[in-house]
Amino acid sequence: MLTINQNNPFQATWNDANNKLNPNKGDCLERTIRKIKNFIFYIPNSLIACCVNPRPESTYTPSRTVEQDQGTISFRKEIITPDEVHLQANVHIIENSNTHTPTIILFNPLGTSDSVHRNLKNALLNKMCNVITFDYRGLGSTWRAKDLVVDGESVYQYVTNELGITANKVHFYGHSLGGAIAAQVKALHPESQGKYVGDRTFKSVKLFLASNCSLTRFGQLLQQITFIISYIFLTFPIYILGWEWDGGQALSIMHGEKRIIYHPNDGLIPFRASLAAVSKDNTKETIRLDSHVTSFSGTHFPPIDQHQTDEDKSALEVVTNFLMTENLH
Repeated sequence: MLTINQNNPFQATWNDANNKLNPNKGDCLERTIRKIKNFIFYIPNSLIACCVNPRPESTYTPSRTVEQDQGTISFRKEIITPDEVHLQANVHIIENSNTHTPTIILFNPLGTSDSVHRNLKNALLNKMCNVITFDYRGLGSTWRAKDLVVDGESVYQYVTNELGITANKVHFYGHSLGGAIAAQVKALHPESQGKYVGDRTFKSVKLFLASNCSLTRFGQLLQQITFIISYIFLTFPIYILGWEWDGGQALSIMHGEKRIIYHPNDGLIPFRASLAAVSKDNTKETIRLDSHVTSFSGTHFPPIDQHQTDEDKSALEVVTNFLMTENLH
């Protein structure tokens, strides 16, 4: 049986797996250099943080246990990250679940709350999976790309350490920015055979920004020139500041089955910047959404339950079937 503690917060810790995310790691000189760098680049870091995680700080509010119609126990859980940021997670546990029950952590896209996953969450619960949703730390506590990875890592620790779910039964789904963060958290635990779904997410911030800043209407040559200029003068400084997620590297490190979802007409993340480009030679890992949808707002932003695959199947059904199918580990 699972350990369900609704009243006390869960405290995540630094450990061997996540210590490279620790902002206080290193000797005195390294920490001093880091503080000087943060002071010098305070304004650009703040501007980037506003773009990457614009949501304000949220306050944990406890709730009573709710017995839902489909036989689940739902409650809010306070999770404290190793750097002492307080997060709010919504925990949905199916009745009679145990340490081997598939448990899915859902990662939000840019600027949204965990309510964006409502239909996906319900579909997974109907397939007898536990579901954990959460909101990242707010704007006031976000100073690095790694901060949001720490949030996801803290939720993973809660699922495995307090709930007691076997690591191989913990699976990850993330949409857009959420897919990038989920990939980084999954890569921290290559010993786990849990599954990963990256839904319309980017390979790297550098490629994402350079692709969106390049001019595509005036021929391939100009597109390549503007791409290179953007890559050097815009994206490289952002990389130096520490605002980078390398999804390709994370994908190569993580173990377990993977599915990378992409839209061929994605108005925000073109294919060359998509994580799907890493898996282009492995068609079994990729899910292509309906190419007949061409509008900017209709390709990238709607949640997975509003999409069909290019094979005219429900994308929601394809994803939930993949996540709930028993693996052999």
